[in-house]
Amino acid sequence: MKPPFGIGRRGSSPRDDRETPDTENETESRGERIVTYVAAETQNASDSAPIRPDLGPPAPGPQAGNQPGSGLGLVISVAVSAVVFVLAIYATGSPTANPLPLAQTTNALFWVVGIVAAASAGAGAIYADRTAVRFADGDAATGIRASTAWIIPVVCTATAIILVATFHNSTMIVAGPLIAFLGNAGSLLSRDLLDDADDSAQKTATTIHALVIHTVAFLALSGIYLNKLPIALTSLLTVVVVTLLAVEVLERRSILHSRRVLLSLVAGWAVAATAVPLAWWLTHGWTGGAVLFVAFYCAVGIIQTCVERGGLRPRDAVEFGVVPFAAFILLAVTS
Repeated sequence: MKPPFGIGRRGSSPRDDRETPDTENETESRGERIVTYVAAETQNASDSAPIRPDLGPPAPGPQAGNQPGSGLGLVISVAVSAVVFVLAIYATGSPTANPLPLAQTTNALFWVVGIVAAASAGAGAIYADRTAVRFADGDAATGIRASTAWIIPVVCTATAIILVATFHNSTMIVAGPLIAFLGNAGSLLSRDLLDDADDSAQKTATTIHALVIHTVAFLALSGIYLNKLPIALTSLLTVVVVTLLAVEVLERRSILHSRRVLLSLVAGWAVAATAVPLAWWLTHGWTGGAVLFVAFYCAVGIIQTCVERGGLRPRDAVEFGVVPFAAFILLAVTS
């Protein structure tokens, strides 16, 4: 019979033992499940973290921001043009009775400073070129490349100084430094373009480099002809200028260095042979310079084409035969 007042202990009943949960064990089990869930969510979050998208390959063409040599080249070009600017002011004045135009308003101090400026331009060009090579190749040495970096800066700076001394007027105060700056900066920047440009931009870089070389050649040969120097000195200066510029033209061709120098000397003597009879031709100074330039274009162009292709094609015969002949005729008629 069931007790009327329920005085028995509830916890001692077997039925009550089955229905009452174990609170401590359940709490511990629930805590473990929570920890496991949090750990799993953290792992999923780390696995699904956003990944930086692939930006793809760099844009084609030269990447100027990675070339410290270009910045150095601009600094050197500005410094050299500043020296030429001072020399242009120094040369401005009343000419003397000296028959040589470049000696009418200049003296020994002018030429000493000019020689130092040209040598400094060459040294600065080599330093900038080696800096660019070291940055790109990790201290890799490219002797031939570094040894020819001075050619155009030296020739261009000397040309600017000679033209400043030859004309010694206010126009050359602007033109002289501009020639020096464009020659130095153009030579170094064009070399950087040739080194950095990919296949699609290689043709453009080569065109810019060739344009710089031929512009310097025209100005340098014109400066020599304008002064009507003695035949021996004219020939010697022509050989030096053309040989140096031809070495620069052939620098990146896959031939031996000794052969490169020999072919450049051949081009130099060929143009000098043109300069000898040209000394007796009564014509304008710039016209004579243009004739020497056409001879330079033919001599260096033929050698470069033979080195690259192993011979001349019919179209090359037209380029280096008919076109120069027409240029000579035009210069003779308009002189």
